[in-house]
Amino acid sequence: MDTKAPTETQVAPLSGEPPAPKTRWERIEAVIWDGGYRSKEEKKLVRTLDIFIMSWATYGYFVRLLDSGNITNAYVSGMKEDLNFHGNQYNLLTTFFTCGYLIGQIPSQFLLTRVRPSYYIPTVELLWSIVTFCFASVKNVKAVFALRFIIGMLESPFAVGVLTIMGSWYTPRELSKRIAIFYSASYAASMFSGYLQAGIYSGMDGHLGLPGWRWLFIFCGVISVPAAMYGYFAVPDNPYNCKARWLAPEKLEHARARMEEIDRRPPARLTVQKVKGIFSTWRMYCMIAALIFHCVATQPLNYFAVWLKSLDRFTVYQINLFPTAAQACGLVTTLLYSWLSDGLGGKRWQLLCVPAIINLIGMIILAVGPNYGATFLGYMLNAASWGYWPVLYAWASEICHKDAEERAIVIGVAQTFGQAFVAWVPVCNDFCVEVFC
Repeated sequence: MDTKAPTETQVAPLSGEPPAPKTRWERIEAVIWDGGYRSKEEKKLVRTLDIFIMSWATYGYFVRLLDSGNITNAYVSGMKEDLNFHGNQYNLLTTFFTCGYLIGQIPSQFLLTRVRPSYYIPTVELLWSIVTFCFASVKNVKAVFALRFIIGMLESPFAVGVLTIMGSWYTPRELSKRIAIFYSASYAASMFSGYLQAGIYSGMDGHLGLPGWRWLFIFCGVISVPAAMYGYFAVPDNPYNCKARWLAPEKLEHARARMEEIDRRPPARLTVQKVKGIFSTWRMYCMIAALIFHCVATQPLNYFAVWLKSLDRFTVYQINLFPTAAQACGLVTTLLYSWLSDGLGGKRWQLLCVPAIINLIGMIILAVGPNYGATFLGYMLNAASWGYWPVLYAWASEICHKDAEERAIVIGVAQTFGQAFVAWVPVCNDFCVEVFC
């Protein structure tokens, strides 16, 4: 008996060209969203995917960035003085985090080809939430360094794991804007961390004998735990081994048909020969180069609050508040780049030139730094270039669409090389400053 026949009759045919939008609203919708090109059945499927995958991914990335980025807000809100930071130790916070991130990332991507993401990723989310609580009790700088290394290692599977999952469910006309929404959570996290620390510093500093920066880590931990719990339910693995309770059998069959239509193939056994083949393609080295350049070029934004503090003209509240303007700028431009990329028919590498040029202008301004206003503008332009990420990752998913393992490994390895440069470039910069300045 053919057990697939009843299911197949419920799946809308996907072959052929998508129907052209007819009404004015459908044409508008086709540009700002992907609904203008889809059947009713496909709209329902994608809506269901958005409800669960996107809600979990954006919430999880929000708390992931909150838990890793709140160190800057804590540093400028009293942690530096309380724990006696000195010299270049602030830069080492980034280095220790990045070293942990690097050690965890590539093994994690290989592990994701063997272990269900629905088990693995929520578990590491839960573990990093516990580590976030631990920051509230640190007694010295060495303890902060150790926890930064651990939280970097635990957070490393999340972003690349989510990108791998999204690339397994969404089509090219849907992917970039959803990656942009996912990445926009990073700006929301940075903005929220600034507002949260500003509020905690003014309202809870000294409460129960704890300084405001310790309360920041406690609140971040409380916010993080629900994201991990939700992940055990929401993460759907991939269309070929999905056991998600929220996806009906006919929708799952439709999801598989969508992936087959764009030749996005199911996972296969990972062999040594296959790994060698992945590392011999141009796609691997193109992505590595792109990530290295962009990871290094976007680092100045991490020093925005530190620069404001160095001016000795703003309050702690203002130092936490002002950088949120850059995060808002990054949020808007990130969404804009991806909407344009999808709306222009999936033009990826062409659009990547726009944020790259904007960032170049911002870096030149920051290097010259003629006055306060120009430097502030330089940081804003640096933030406006962060929309490079989602378009690049959408492109990576598309050029590796025939091989799920290649897609996972290329994204993971490229991200690792990019973060590796983030780890040593600040240290090298400090050395150059000491020697030549």
